[in-house]
Amino acid sequence: MKPDGQTSARASALRARLDGEPVDHARFTGPPVDIADWTPEELGTVWGALHRAARFGHDDVARRTMAASLLAQIERAGLAPVLEGETLLGALEALDAAGEHKMEWDYAIGCLACLQGALPDSAAAQARRILGEPSGWAEQPYQAYFLARLAGGDAPARFEQQMAERHLRYPMPVTLEEFERLAQVRADGLLALAGSRHSSFWNRDSIGEPDPAEVLAGDAAYIDFARSVLERAAGELAAIHDGSVPYAADAAFSTHDTPVLARAARVAAYRDEAWFGPLIAALLPQASVAPGTAKSAPSQSLAMALGHAVETIPTPESLQALRTALAEVRHAGIRKKLERNLKPAERALAARSDIAWRLGLPGAPGKRRQAMLARTLEAGLANEVRWPVEHWRALYGGDKDAATVVRALIWRLDDGRACMPQGEGAIDAWGQQLALPVDGEISLWHPLHGSVEERAAWQALVTQRRLLQPVRQAYREVYVPPDDGSVPFAGHLLSVRTLLGLARREGWRLDHDEGLSRPFGDWRVSLRLEGRIYPGAQGACTANGLSLERRVGSRWQALDASQLQQMSAVAYSEACRAVDLLVSVSAFALAEAEPDARRSARLAYLATLESGPMAAMRRSVLQQVFAGQIAQGRMQIEARHLTVGRHAVHLSTARVTCDGAEVAIDMPGDAATRGARLGAVPWLPYDEALLEKIAVIAGQLLAAAEP
Repeated sequence: MKPDGQTSARASALRARLDGEPVDHARFTGPPVDIADWTPEELGTVWGALHRAARFGHDDVARRTMAASLLAQIERAGLAPVLEGETLLGALEALDAAGEHKMEWDYAIGCLACLQGALPDSAAAQARRILGEPSGWAEQPYQAYFLARLAGGDAPARFEQQMAERHLRYPMPVTLEEFERLAQVRADGLLALAGSRHSSFWNRDSIGEPDPAEVLAGDAAYIDFARSVLERAAGELAAIHDGSVPYAADAAFSTHDTPVLARAARVAAYRDEAWFGPLIAALLPQASVAPGTAKSAPSQSLAMALGHAVETIPTPESLQALRTALAEVRHAGIRKKLERNLKPAERALAARSDIAWRLGLPGAPGKRRQAMLARTLEAGLANEVRWPVEHWRALYGGDKDAATVVRALIWRLDDGRACMPQGEGAIDAWGQQLALPVDGEISLWHPLHGSVEERAAWQALVTQRRLLQPVRQAYREVYVPPDDGSVPFAGHLLSVRTLLGLARREGWRLDHDEGLSRPFGDWRVSLRLEGRIYPGAQGACTANGLSLERRVGSRWQALDASQLQQMSAVAYSEACRAVDLLVSVSAFALAEAEPDARRSARLAYLATLESGPMAAMRRSVLQQVFAGQIAQGRMQIEARHLTVGRHAVHLSTARVTCDGAEVAIDMPGDAATRGARLGAVPWLPYDEALLEKIAVIAGQLLAAAEP
């Protein structure tokens, strides 16, 4: 929409402040500016002035500070300008041709991405000015290629010469072939490549950012290129493995070419091409494993790049290729990297419900196969992934492992009813028979889908049947946004080593300036941490709370505490549950690692904190498990403690006190001893070390209290 006269006036006033004469005093700069309700067109009219004041040669400190603050506001809000004709040229003219070209190219291409309407005729001259001398073009080849195409004249030929010279020093035949094919690629694909920080190197930290491969997946010319280079790469690896080509460790492909091959794989995966399955089944394992018994690999860089590709956009075939590579790899470094890709890839595949079960359940029958299915199902819970009923029926109808998992879970039908398969039909939470539909969709039930009464009924049914659910549902913790505007998970002191180790296993990404982040569908959740945290760091850090961002187009838009309700209730609960796992385990680990006196003080402090949903769920389980002892008056369970006589066990830490003083309780050494000592607790509805520890301690205290 076009700005009206009033909003145009505020844009004109801001531009005058940014471009006008310096003021006599920093306090005379004018009133504060809030751009939250500005239109994209208004932002476009001041875009060049903002960047000129903030970055390009301005010596007015007050003006630069204001411009930088406004740009930070715009970035946090996920806003972008609309640039049309003259406003685009004005934005490009803000560049200083003598400045550092990387910053200028990023800015110029960002402006071109905001173009609405036809490109002005003089844009080519601006592109030639921005490009400058060709000596650095090969360092940022996708940006240079895009600007050279825009500049025209001899710029494309000069770019080609620069790349050829670089190829003589650093061989990159696949990259050169890609640039030859880019001449046939549409402008949106070229802009996606030029506008991404990750075009030349895509890794785990790139996941969640706009992927150029997703745009290129709609371009026929690039799809043909992707297939041809992947087929050729598979042939080269096959020749190495059959001995036709002599083997040399890590020499199969140039490190400049493996990002291109990985992008080709992502293009095929986004499209779910039929030809991709056989290729990735060969490429990933053969890139990861040397022929013979050597512990090296034909291409570490390709193995890791393909692992990141599988995590980014998995298919059933690529996920199976990742599992095969992990089963065969002998190189410790590659194994470590690929293991980090596995769980996030399983989560991402679960979200592609139309293809997730195309291969059925891979692997040998048994508990490991059941656990793999359970992980994949749970991965789709936050996004409330739905599966066609016919696929769901086919999955477990002829597979005993799948049937074991599916029949132990609670499912949600199209009409909102929850059921658990039984025989040829199903039952509800109160054991009443239901007919399963023959079509429609079905999804995993989450406690937030049911009322308090229904949740309690499912818990009672699971307990009565002593059913150990492969995905914790009936006893799953639920979280709701605070109604007082507070920031969840702020103020906790955490063990850095434990935090980072657990975060890696759970699929979190370390952002050095912010903390840890993890995507949940169209949302990105961050646990902000105080201080600089990096791999290998030791000691303690403080959690500064939870923050959320929502994907808006190609940008992430931050939400403040008052906007948390905009996230779906299930996604918010699952995000908080994932954060709570990090916080609770890391806080407890810090206490366990401290000397006895400090450990006691730390546990005492943790015991004073408000108990959360995890402790509440333990309390609910223990109340059911020890219902008889509670009824007999031998045990009481309060908000924070389980008490037996003079002893109290804290539900969040398992800290034991007697008349308020901490006491040590000897834990049984093995499962057999534990079972003999804990006859009062023959069964728990889910596996959790802390819950089991509390139950064992409670059993010992009860036994000791017997006459």
